[in-house]
Amino acid sequence: MRINVLRRSDPLTGLAGSVRFRRFSERALASPKSTAVLLIDVHREGGDQVLVELARVLRSCVRKPGVPFRLGGDEFAVVLPQINFVEQAYEVAGAIASALSPVIVDGRLTPLSASIGLAVSNPGELTHDELVYCAELALRRAQQRGPETRWAVWHEPTRRNVA
Repeated sequence: MRINVLRRSDPLTGLAGSVRFRRFSERALASPKSTAVLLIDVHREGGDQVLVELARVLRSCVRKPGVPFRLGGDEFAVVLPQINFVEQAYEVAGAIASALSPVIVDGRLTPLSASIGLAVSNPGELTHDELVYCAELALRRAQQRGPETRWAVWHEPTRRNVA
């Protein structure tokens, strides 16, 4: 029971957990609008304080109906339901990347950086697992670009308007 509660809500960051991530994503994908998923992997150097700070950044950058989640360890996600254009998801990824800056941890300035992978699904196009897999592919591409905050997008080259 306690493990299930922790998976619904993260006690360190206060963000929703992995169980809620799947449920929210599946509901969003069942809607008549497009859905984006961002996967975020923190380059962690400062312990729990860095994770708490990233959660603060996500809360400030993700507007409703979007929801940020902590999946576990250094992994976070954002679901953006009801998007009309891929650029809406790009704006959120860019805002998160721009908001990441060094934080003070134990009296030291500590870098706060992450890799971000983004994928968008048109209505009925991808399942939760497929969308997350596409976001993971984009995340790996972002990680290959270097240790600074980077983000990458998975998309079909011809798709521009996803509504």
